[in-house]
Amino acid sequence: MPKNKSYPKFKIFFLLFIFIIIFIIGYQILGAARFETITASQGEIIDGFWTNAVVVRDEKVFSTPKSGRADLLEAEGDRIAVGEKVAAVKANNEEKIIYNHKAGILSFAVDGLENTINSSTIDSLDLNKIDDYKANYKHRLTGRNINEGEALYRIINNFNFHLIVPASRAQADRFRINEIVFVQEKKSQDMLRARIIDIKADNQDNYYLFVKMDFFVPRWINVRRVNINFIKNIYRGIVIPRKAIFNQPSGQGVLKVSGYNEYQFQEITVIDSNQEAAVVEGVEIGDKIITNPEDFDYGREG
Repeated sequence: MPKNKSYPKFKIFFLLFIFIIIFIIGYQILGAARFETITASQGEIIDGFWTNAVVVRDEKVFSTPKSGRADLLEAEGDRIAVGEKVAAVKANNEEKIIYNHKAGILSFAVDGLENTINSSTIDSLDLNKIDDYKANYKHRLTGRNINEGEALYRIINNFNFHLIVPASRAQADRFRINEIVFVQEKKSQDMLRARIIDIKADNQDNYYLFVKMDFFVPRWINVRRVNINFIKNIYRGIVIPRKAIFNQPSGQGVLKVSGYNEYQFQEITVIDSNQEAAVVEGVEIGDKIITNPEDFDYGREG
């Protein structure tokens, strides 16, 4: 019986066909895997920088005129008027009542920098020494002994509250005197409004923004430095990663997914951006944007 010589050829063509199908499917899968995408959505970006600001208050320290045991008669952080009782100092069966001499916020803690870093002396502060000023707050506790002449309490004017904000020259150059800014602490959603009143530099070309707060911040009465995000602007709109944006001869744009394993260049306008993200026009909410355009040969420039 003669052998069927067409069988080996059929087998070869069949295997080749299977290989081509596997190759096509694999290419599609691997090609699709190259897409790193996000969905364009509504959001906001904050144009600012993090820094450790110096807290400057209009404050005055009052000392005790008598030695003895000091019983504190008001609570830390209370606002008290002139003439209110602050403490009673007792010694040798005698008691002297200490009355307040200045209206404001009461604190029984001092750090020794009240006269050096003060709203009344802010214009003459030596910026070359600002890093040397270290707060060391000592808190007065009720029922403890105190010596004549020691600091007993401190009064803060809550209507006169400042920050000195360290900045690089590039950061400082973006701001202007009388510009409205915002201050935000870590782990806080509060946006504290403030105004720039001066911009100065020390002998080492370090820059400082002098800022007057619109409102008193009670949690800062016993701190000298605060870690803040110093905010120039807050932009809201459609937000995409900055790394998704690249240049074409026609302008800036992104690669937008247009189908399965398909994409097209979409020209956009950048409204504003920071290092991570940008608010843009030209894409719609829900558009799939490729975030790794550098992996695609799209004749990019820049």
